[in-house]
Amino acid sequence: MEPVNLTAIVGVILALSIASERLVEIIKNLIPFLNSKNSDANAEGWRCAILQILAVAAGIITAFLAQDYMPAEMSKISGNWSVIGLGLLASGGSGFWNSILTYVTQIKELKKTDVINNSNKGSIIVGSENG
Repeated sequence: MEPVNLTAIVGVILALSIASERLVEIIKNLIPFLNSKNSDANAEGWRCAILQILAVAAGIITAFLAQDYMPAEMSKISGNWSVIGLGLLASGGSGFWNSILTYVTQIKELKKTDVINNSNKGSIIVGSENG
C-alpha cells in the first residue's frame, strides 16, 4: 500500500474518531452520572465501562453515517463488518490516531526525500570555470 493511500485512510479514521468523541461528549453532558467521577470505586468502574461501550457505539454509528463519504482509497469499505471495524478503530480516540497520522506523514516525507535523492544521484553537475 502506498504511503499516500495510508495517509488518506488514517486521516479518515482520525476524522471519524474526532466525530465519535464529540458524540460521546454530548451524551456525557446529557447524563450527569457519566460526566462526573465517582469516589466509589465500584461505581467508577461501571461509569468507565459504560463510557467505553458508548465510545464503541458512537464510533460504529459515526462510521455508518459516513460510509457514503469515504475517499476512493477506501472504496472497498462496504457491508456491516467493515463499518463495525471502522467504528472500532475510530473508538480508539483521536489522540491515538493523531499520533499515527503524524508517523504516516513522516514516512511519506521520507519516501519523497528518498525519491529526490535517488533521482539526483544520476545527474552530473557541470560548473563553468572562469578564471
